[in-house]
Amino acid sequence: MITIGLTGGIASGKSTVSAELRRQGVPIFDADQNARDAVAKGSKGLALVAEAFGSEYLTDAGELNRPKVSELVFHDKQALKTLEGILHKIVWENAESFLKTQRELGAKVAVLDVPLLIETGWHKQVDKVWLVAVSRRQQIERAMLRSGMTEAEVVARIDAQMSLEEKKKYADVVLDNSGSLEHTLAHVHVELDKLLGDAGGC
Repeated sequence: MITIGLTGGIASGKSTVSAELRRQGVPIFDADQNARDAVAKGSKGLALVAEAFGSEYLTDAGELNRPKVSELVFHDKQALKTLEGILHKIVWENAESFLKTQRELGAKVAVLDVPLLIETGWHKQVDKVWLVAVSRRQQIERAMLRSGMTEAEVVARIDAQMSLEEKKKYADVVLDNSGSLEHTLAHVHVELDKLLGDAGGC
């Protein structure tokens, strides 16, 4: 089985690529969703977060106060490191379980959809790294449109991440998503067909 690590910055179009791969029958592990589930109400992950930061980071309903935690970790690198330490351990264990299951099911290709694939070092655990890329201007405009954040807020988040040029050094495939959707999806199909050929077909 060939494992793809799919990554890309905020508003790069990674979700679009992931959705297309899913439509093509490729099993996808969504690290973002998994990280959300890891701190769901009543979870072990949420208990660890409350222990690390205090119960004031929970809502009255006993759920994670996401805006408050986001504000904390964005301005406090040590708090971010603590949170990532909690989440990454849980998510990686689930990713390993996902890959094991897909191998047992006989999948030819499986995808780990991970925004921080390279930053976490998980790119070393996959066979191929696919990077979804757009220009900085497009990234800012799309993120503002999608999230309602100001340009300054979006720029701050982009600059807090590894740069696109740095990420490209780790990528086996760069999917340029600055053009039409059709162009991007056609590139996805070409690269997937190559891998399925290497893996002995569907």
